Amino acid sequence: MESKKLADASLLRQLAAESGTSVLPAGQVILNFHTYIRNIPIVLRGHVKVVGEDDDGNEILLYYLEPGDSCVMSILGAMNSSTSKVKAITVDETEIVFIRPERAAALIREHPGWAEYIFKLYQSRFEELLQVVTKVNFKKLDDRILDLLEEKARLFDTRLLSVTHQEIAGEIGSPREAVSRVLKKLENEGAVRLFRGKIELV
Repeated sequence: MESKKLADASLLRQLAAESGTSVLPAGQVILNFHTYIRNIPIVLRGHVKVVGEDDDGNEILLYYLEPGDSCVMSILGAMNSSTSKVKAITVDETEIVFIRPERAAALIREHPGWAEYIFKLYQSRFEELLQVVTKVNFKKLDDRILDLLEEKARLFDTRLLSVTHQEIAGEIGSPREAVSRVLKKLENEGAVRLFRGKIELV
């Protein structure tokens, strides 16, 4: 997959100088369901998870934002003056530059690299959403949990993850009891080790 990071470092520095940056703690909601999008985030440091919801209000993880990423859903929503279909929450301490929609629109005219960045984001997110649909409909719960843990291990560069059974259940849209049963099965098979509030990938 092509890189979806903003390649123009000078543009990123310019945007940070223009708008300033915000350092947010873990668990901070930066975008919520059904609200108008006033600012477009670009992650400079840390991680943000983006979740969707079904008709019953159940949430499911869609994708993560890493340093250099932005949320294409927020870009499209802000520039179309529509409400958000997703929620975005910081995972750890995260530094973000927030760009006003009118500035983002002007950047398309001023910087060809910005338009290319948005197109790559759109392609990448579309592919990730297809993977979510495939996992939910065709993959066993065991594989979905392992896929999620492997993704977290890659993001945070550690095999010992600070994550609870409830968090996993919320992110993959499954009951906590079912997740706990599968994790115990995976531990018996030697795929993971379970600790209080932590899971180690073997």
